[in-house]
Amino acid sequence: MASQYENAIQLLKLIRVDYQRARKELQDVSSHFGDREATASKHLSTALDAMAHASSGYDKRPIISTLQTPPSKPRLQEGEIGQSASEEYAPTLEVYCLGTFQVRVDWKRIDHWRSLKARSLLGFLTAQQGKPVPRDVLMEALWPGCEPSLANNNLKAVVRALRQTLGAIHDRHESFAWVLFRDGTYMINSGIDLWSDVDQFEYHWHLGRRLEKEGKLAEAMSEHETAAALYRGDYLEDNPYEDWTMLRREALKDIYLAILGRLADYSMNNSDYDGCIIHCQRILKKDRCREDAYQRLMSCYGHLGQRSRAISWYRLCEKTIKTELDMSPDRQTVSLYQKLLNDEEI
Repeated sequence: MASQYENAIQLLKLIRVDYQRARKELQDVSSHFGDREATASKHLSTALDAMAHASSGYDKRPIISTLQTPPSKPRLQEGEIGQSASEEYAPTLEVYCLGTFQVRVDWKRIDHWRSLKARSLLGFLTAQQGKPVPRDVLMEALWPGCEPSLANNNLKAVVRALRQTLGAIHDRHESFAWVLFRDGTYMINSGIDLWSDVDQFEYHWHLGRRLEKEGKLAEAMSEHETAAALYRGDYLEDNPYEDWTMLRREALKDIYLAILGRLADYSMNNSDYDGCIIHCQRILKKDRCREDAYQRLMSCYGHLGQRSRAISWYRLCEKTIKTELDMSPDRQTVSLYQKLLNDEEI
């Protein structure tokens, strides 16, 4: 039995080596081909990551977060609030809020929710990054304008439903206190190994900005690329009408657009016109009225000798700005257009 175990360990180590090489090749595929090929590579990457997880036994998060991740919090010691150190495990909770809301407990995805409000509650608590949330704040966020005693009863029922949903994924977690109530506040149990795509997105964004200030542009752009890849969609986009999500959604979208702008400028400055075009097209998917994106596209196609394409982007810009804002393109955009018409260097 021992020899079989050792052989299995050696096999997993070999898988991990191959995985690292395959991961690098998949990143190259994602950066050079279109959305469909990139999506396929990401699916394969997820499978490779599962094998890497099996061989390492340490990192339980998706590989996209392991490029540069904040250090995991230490396990709690005996007597601290949360998961006792006497337990043999601390459950892993992964919460994906960018795009369609998804939750995984120990790699197992939750497909059935006892309550849609339980999903909202988990999203709200996750957004607080481990800080306790007063009961009244939760009541107002999830049931605005509701009579306090009724809202309180609703909250208790939703907390119970959330605990049951998370605990049902694995028998050994069934009695685990996923959500704690202390002194009139609720919070996610700090004994949980919690991972959030929003936290990772903001982490890579801030790290990239810091590297920019230090003059390490290549490293900074790598961080921005990682952050952009984490942005699968707008914040809780399948739950767009709850008031508490709106400010957060717009703030994160602004960060995403700023990241794409930096990547586009970096590509342009390095004469990577194809790369710049891809980033600008992603910007316009989120904001059709961004003239800076149209300007970059016109310049890129001009440099590539495709002036007809550059002019087409100007005309689309002009039509969109007129339709959406009842305005005309600004002077810089028009000047660039005139240079293209006159076959001048841009």
